Amino acid sequence: MNQFFFIEYQHITNFSLNDLKIYSDSWCEKIADKSRKKESLLARFLLNKLCIKQFQKTIFECGFKKNEFGKPYFEEYPELNVSITHSHGYAWVAVSSSPIGIDFEKVELDKSEDLKIAFDSKDWDFVSDNSKLIYQYFSLKECYAKILGTGFTLEPSAIKLSQLAENSFVKFFENKGNVFIFTLIISQFKPTNFISSSQLSLDSL
Repeated sequence: MNQFFFIEYQHITNFSLNDLKIYSDSWCEKIADKSRKKESLLARFLLNKLCIKQFQKTIFECGFKKNEFGKPYFEEYPELNVSITHSHGYAWVAVSSSPIGIDFEKVELDKSEDLKIAFDSKDWDFVSDNSKLIYQYFSLKECYAKILGTGFTLEPSAIKLSQLAENSFVKFFENKGNVFIFTLIISQFKPTNFISSSQLSLDSL
């Protein structure tokens, strides 16, 4: 199989619930927070858009599911790798020929110390003087856990920085006075070959 990587992202303010309700499932119905639920529905909308564009199949035809840990997959196409992240109104989806994990976070530099629990003492010593570095590696840990399919049921402190160095991509965004970070890890090839900074911009959202 040729290597490929596709990504879509948008903000919930560009959509009404009527635009998205067709994509509701049992997972979405369990989400109590309305904004989080809308983000989750938007992720399915974007995944459907991506699948139609790239594979000429809907997510329903692909058999979109989530396992007990929340890892998304296509029941009909187990060779495809899927990752989803949504936060603060933004939803991102990715499909790849290689195992992939993506993450999107709001960066709150004054709260970076709260993430200390996600690092062992050695790794914390390495990142603790740089708040952006703390968020960078915390977010990459999330990506790595998504590839494993465990989410953070695996303690993030058990994921070492040395495991996160290869095949990763990190981009900080500034938008409307806030700072965000998008990260991804793709197991078998370098994402910088497929992503340019110009392709990832929040300016139009």
